[in-house]
Amino acid sequence: MASGQTSSLFIDNAHKILSVDVPNYNHDTLNKLLTSVGVKSHGTITFSDDKSHQADFIRIPNDAPVMHVQEFLNRHWFAERPSLVISITGGGKQYSMTPRLLRALRRGLLKVARTTGAWIITGGMNTGIMKLVGEIVQINPDRFRPIPLIGIATWGCVSGRQDLDVHGSCVHYAESHSNIKGEAPLEPNHTKFIFVDDGSEKKYGREIAFRAKLEQAMSGRFFSSKATTNSLNQYASLCEASSLRSENSGSYENLILFINNNFSSDIDPVPVVLLVVEGGPNTVRRVKEAVVENNIPVVFLEGTGHCCNLFAKAFHLYNQYRTKIESDDETPSNIDPVILTKRYDELKIKLREELKEELRAISDSNERPRTTDNSAHSVDKTDYFELVYECIHTRRNFLNVISLSSHQSVEPDIDLVILQTLLNATSGIDECKTNMQRKREQLHLALEWNRVDVARNYIMRNEADWNIDLNDLFLLALIRNQTAFVKLFLDHDFSLTDLFRDVDKLLTLYNHEKKETHDLVQDSHDTLRTLYKERIQPLIGGFFEVDTALSQKDSTLNPESKNESDDELGSCCGLRRYHSPPGSNHGGSVRSEVN
Repeated sequence: MASGQTSSLFIDNAHKILSVDVPNYNHDTLNKLLTSVGVKSHGTITFSDDKSHQADFIRIPNDAPVMHVQEFLNRHWFAERPSLVISITGGGKQYSMTPRLLRALRRGLLKVARTTGAWIITGGMNTGIMKLVGEIVQINPDRFRPIPLIGIATWGCVSGRQDLDVHGSCVHYAESHSNIKGEAPLEPNHTKFIFVDDGSEKKYGREIAFRAKLEQAMSGRFFSSKATTNSLNQYASLCEASSLRSENSGSYENLILFINNNFSSDIDPVPVVLLVVEGGPNTVRRVKEAVVENNIPVVFLEGTGHCCNLFAKAFHLYNQYRTKIESDDETPSNIDPVILTKRYDELKIKLREELKEELRAISDSNERPRTTDNSAHSVDKTDYFELVYECIHTRRNFLNVISLSSHQSVEPDIDLVILQTLLNATSGIDECKTNMQRKREQLHLALEWNRVDVARNYIMRNEADWNIDLNDLFLLALIRNQTAFVKLFLDHDFSLTDLFRDVDKLLTLYNHEKKETHDLVQDSHDTLRTLYKERIQPLIGGFFEVDTALSQKDSTLNPESKNESDDELGSCCGLRRYHSPPGSNHGGSVRSEVN
């Protein structure tokens, strides 16, 4: 192949080449993992609308071990552990959203995904909210950083599924336009698919139980009282044991090692948030399971209908009535328990009466409840009010509502609402946490999301907030080159003198950074290219043609081509080179100016 063709091929397909994840497994280990998951088929999908886009898929039984599936995601499909998982659920049928709401949703999801490195999980079909979410990929301005969009669908409901019954092959998927009841085509912008096969055909919702278990495994009960304190308490105890202010540099090396091993572990719990758009009876059940049983916070888009409208109204009314119960001159701690119980019983009765219309809309919806009863005429006897009330009464901190009413002049920042919901959930159900513990946990989350604006405006708002031990979190920001966070620490007089009183500690930090770079290039046959693609390109984007520049290094060995090469390299790199005239102060050296 001619060199020109090779260069063109690279440029045209650079986004695909650079986005390929390097698996941590060899071929044999991967096969063992596929076997342990019980994979029935797997491969890669190419879609008709965009042949350059490919999506990997696996088809698994409905009882597949979720921990093995999670391991497959973390170590084979994705090179990096996510800092956040956004699970989107709601209307699966064709859904019409107002342009204003759709614009706010797309912008918010895109921003939170790009800034935090979040995974987004949907049902994967080209209908309803799943289709609308898939279309955010089209407005992603950075083709070198695709949004991880994972579709989890019932195998028996995928139209054209017979073409996907392969083992490692690449399949061209032509979207079906048939109107077969119980089937739908795949949404073509998703990057990964997990098909759950329970042997059924044309029966929606058979993947929901597995999806809930997988999301629970990912969260690791992140916001439960035990999980939310263990992680950062380990850091605190380590800091006390190692004594950062001591003269023992070995303890500092242990801290660096601990941060590397624990802040980025594949098996660490990840905060998961459920984003609900519209939704019916099954969505109400799913919200209750997520919030009450799995400690996963939920965000509702008010005004989208059914489930969202029910929860939004219940949430607002509950807070309104609760304020009257717990007035300024009375708090729950000094109210007689019998009187307090009576007041909440009255609140519950009043709330049920106020929600009659919304509850009727849920019960009368066409969505059939998920039950083990296969009877076509099974009667839904669920008391949906009890499910809603349990969520609001016991896990109020885990709920948030995005209001998009027509009279609002400013669109809400959906990304901030999602992140604020997660911050609120850190308070969780553990009343024994101190304010210091909550601040540390929340600042840790902001670091994981790389959102310095959240840290500055919603967490560390007062000078008193900085009067806690943050040494380990500062080191984390320093090691990860999160310069905005480092500046935030320094702006609040974080003491570098105390942290690096021993010069050996500072040298250890530099040696750590050099070791990373050495490990990166030691097996490379083209060091410059490797350093550029791994370190520089993620910062400046893909407009620079590195192949054009590096192709000159051989030709510069020829003295006759030196000047020509300098000119070409200068135009490529954005530099102008000037040879100083004889007798100048520059001594004939070459100086450069940036265009």
